[in-house]
Amino acid sequence: MENNPQVIRSVQRAIDILQCFGKNSEELTLTEISNETGLAKSTTTRLLATLEENNFLEKEVTSGKYRLGRQLYFLGHAAGRSMELKEVSQPAMVRLRDQVKETVNLYVIEGEHRVCIQQFESLQSVKHMIQIGQKLPLTVGASGKVLLAYQSRKFIDDVMEKQSMVKSKSELLTELNQIVMEKYAESIEERELGTSAAAAPVFNINGEVIAALSISGPAQRFNPKKVTDLKTILVASALEISTNMGYTI
Repeated sequence: MENNPQVIRSVQRAIDILQCFGKNSEELTLTEISNETGLAKSTTTRLLATLEENNFLEKEVTSGKYRLGRQLYFLGHAAGRSMELKEVSQPAMVRLRDQVKETVNLYVIEGEHRVCIQQFESLQSVKHMIQIGQKLPLTVGASGKVLLAYQSRKFIDDVMEKQSMVKSKSELLTELNQIVMEKYAESIEERELGTSAAAAPVFNINGEVIAALSISGPAQRFNPKKVTDLKTILVASALEISTNMGYTI
């Protein structure tokens, strides 16, 4: 991999170190890691220090051996939730796409932004597409507003200070309250000219919003306000996913 010009050598070496740990190698010494990776001990020491500082590895003081750190547990737990959510959501998303004939997306919060983790694109030649993993604002767009509506007031205020808005703060706060009551949001050319969207929240077993299910398409063809029963259909699809994630009303 190091022959690939896009691969950063130091990052790859850190990954190589993490991959030394497995079922039969839960704890390793500096020498064992150095031998396993083929790296000089001086290089290995620096990389281990960096991984330890960021909680990807932990060092046992008495034995001097390293083991995987808690940060990997947190990331693995998050990845597991994401994979489960995508798997559970797929049938409902495909049916929704086939029913409304527009692109269906699933968004989650990442930091102070939203990212699309799953997408089933419209089968029509002209369609709206989002790049998987692309960071998008929470203050504009139907799915962004759905995710933002269920956050703490402090989080909402902080995001409003940092991200662009097409409405005043008071207008957006009013809309967020309405979204919580209706479990539904719309946007027409808010984040992107020529694009409209509608979204509904997805809840987990604890009643927390974990995602936003959205329908989006070209504004000239897709106007949420003019699609018969769109709100009912979308909210029902989001509720189906929520129920499969353990949510009960």
